[in-house]
Amino acid sequence: MVIRTQQNLATIFGIIIVLFVSVTGCTILEPYIYLKDSGTIQIGGDGEPIELIDNPDATNPTYAELVAFISKDGTDTNEYIPGKYVCADFAEDVHNNAEAAGIRAAWVGIEFEGDDIGHALNAFETTDKGLVYIDCTGSTREKELDKIETNGGGDISLTEPIPRDTAAYVEIGREYGTIYITKATSLSYDFYLEYKQTWQEYTILLNDYNEQVIAYNQETEGKVYYTGSLELAEIQLWEAKIVRMRDELEELGEQLGDFWFESLGIIEDIHIYWGRNG
Repeated sequence: MVIRTQQNLATIFGIIIVLFVSVTGCTILEPYIYLKDSGTIQIGGDGEPIELIDNPDATNPTYAELVAFISKDGTDTNEYIPGKYVCADFAEDVHNNAEAAGIRAAWVGIEFEGDDIGHALNAFETTDKGLVYIDCTGSTREKELDKIETNGGGDISLTEPIPRDTAAYVEIGREYGTIYITKATSLSYDFYLEYKQTWQEYTILLNDYNEQVIAYNQETEGKVYYTGSLELAEIQLWEAKIVRMRDELEELGEQLGDFWFESLGIIEDIHIYWGRNG
């Protein structure tokens, strides 16, 4: 939303209104996976067993090859449908699609401290960066709408699925973290903590910027400022401050991406299943 004024200044500021926050969780029912040989069953959202379809010729990818595959694979744009298609199903499809593409993959179940609700994702043993966790779980359209903070209003359309290909940060005893795979420039947990801190700083700056824009527009609405006047000088200084804040927000936004994915909890246990290629 752009607040318009009748001022005689060149710059009219608009509020940066969109801060995206997203959460997706699902139930993991032991024993976590469908293995015909052992008879253990992990079911998907529709109650059907999760079945890993392995490719005996699949090999471990480089990290670049993995990112290229995940970016191309469309599983993340599927809609999360409780009781029909949940995280276990997303992880199943990513696994099977990767194996079909010749990439060795694992299905992963994680448990959270003090919570019966767990989560499913995938793991890949890359040749250059070691074990990498990937989470492509999508969300319901309702959840996305509920979790969007517009901070002042705006025109937001979610007619198309929101991409959710993320690198996952998985360590027992620490919170589960995810970052857009294109923004995950490091796979270390310390990087995730730094990224989270930067998002918090971005949020504070965003709120401050929006407050400054509202105050600026209210102050200057309908007013005329004369060249050489003290009033114009003060307004120009204020305007310059807002421009610097806007530029910093744009720079941070480019670094962070469009979404912050809230943690699902503290990880208590991790179960990795490589199927018959393990």
